[in-house]
Amino acid sequence: MDKVFLIDENTITYNELIDYINGQTTLIQYNELELFYLDTIKNLTNDNKVKDWNDLIDVLKIQNQNIELFSSGTTGEPKTIHQSFQNMIRNVKISDENYIWGMFYHPTRMAGYQVLFQSLLNKNTLVNMFGYDFKAIQNRLIKYNITHISATPTLYKMILGPTFESVKQITFGGEGSTKDFHHKISKYFPNAKVKNIYASTEGGSLFASNGDLFHIPSKYIDKIKIVENEIHLHKDIVGESSSILLDGNWYNTGDLVEFITEKDFRIVGRSSNVVKIAGYNVNLESVELKIQKLEGVKLCRVFSKENSVLGNILISNIILEKGYDFKEIKNKIKQNLEKFEIPTKIKEVESIQMSENGKIKR
Repeated sequence: MDKVFLIDENTITYNELIDYINGQTTLIQYNELELFYLDTIKNLTNDNKVKDWNDLIDVLKIQNQNIELFSSGTTGEPKTIHQSFQNMIRNVKISDENYIWGMFYHPTRMAGYQVLFQSLLNKNTLVNMFGYDFKAIQNRLIKYNITHISATPTLYKMILGPTFESVKQITFGGEGSTKDFHHKISKYFPNAKVKNIYASTEGGSLFASNGDLFHIPSKYIDKIKIVENEIHLHKDIVGESSSILLDGNWYNTGDLVEFITEKDFRIVGRSSNVVKIAGYNVNLESVELKIQKLEGVKLCRVFSKENSVLGNILISNIILEKGYDFKEIKNKIKQNLEKFEIPTKIKEVESIQMSENGKIKR
């Protein structure tokens, strides 16, 4: 039986992928997203014909075409960046296992390509989850026996409910996460290992860990540095873009870290999300993580608003788990945050806007 390449509205096998690359006609009416994946792989072959999957992988590596990526634009205007195919797959792990990947990310984003290539280079099956509502995602995870998921912590929070027995690995990326959160969701994925990845559109996938702490890998010791708690990448590992501004040979990602040991650090957010509150520098994402650690809080968004007296004030919108009292949660927030971190306004809401990539929209 031919291996399945992609499942969305249609089920597309690897033989059908090869036929499409070679220009052979088909009666299948592919939807827009299915065509995107088929055309993406075909374009990367640079119009070369391929005999089979092994030949396809060889051609992709030899041609090493550039891929146009779009940043998420979570904290500003999206940027267009070009990365080579070889650069995109430099951290892909090769295995003989028969994995089934769930695709949660926008297909034109770095994270989406990473999942696609991880699946493709291992001849695994990819099941699309992007564009489906949370209930449908839960059903598809169970229906297709998904084994591997890569998503943002925010998206994980929104799909929790059933127990997903088939999942063997859950990967966090795109936002900061904590050991407490990893432990919290483990009961929903009882058979899954946890992996945490740091990646950027500008630099690709750079380091990974089995918890919430990272360190710079030895192979990148001369290519990645941390200056004033911000991650900087050497131009050798950065993609091509007119929007990437270098300081000498270095690019400042704007990603903030907190050192826990001399070498180990935690990603705590973006420098653009630090605001001045009553004379203190407050990281909005750090406050969110503290609030979301509280029992009964499903999701939280913290943002600032200008104030003539304090410079800025904090406002928090929260979604509660079922059965929890809003007044009690407000008291817990006040008890567990520093005085200058406590939002002036705390509001219970039914939904919080998310970006296409599953992040809280800023």
